[in-house]
Amino acid sequence: MQIEFNQINRNNLIIDLRIPTEFEKGNIPGSINISRINLLKSPESYLNKERIYYLICNKGEVSFSCSKILNALGYHCYSIIGGIEGLKSV
Repeated sequence: MQIEFNQINRNNLIIDLRIPTEFEKGNIPGSINISRINLLKSPESYLNKERIYYLICNKGEVSFSCSKILNALGYHCYSIIGGIEGLKSV
């Protein structure tokens, strides 16, 4: 359920769970911004159970908890370890 950023397959979608203002200040190119609340409230509106998704937040904690919930619902989600803050230190 967790993955290092350098191990992700760039053909899969990265979903940034941070608030829009944080996303606008800096994000991973090609990622999309969906709030944690919206994603968990209505995952079928955003996700397909046949695809793999990578979730990212500030430090990796929110994305990890979301990935556990979404995986329990039958989706294939990985949390990027360390989040955006972890990428800044690389």
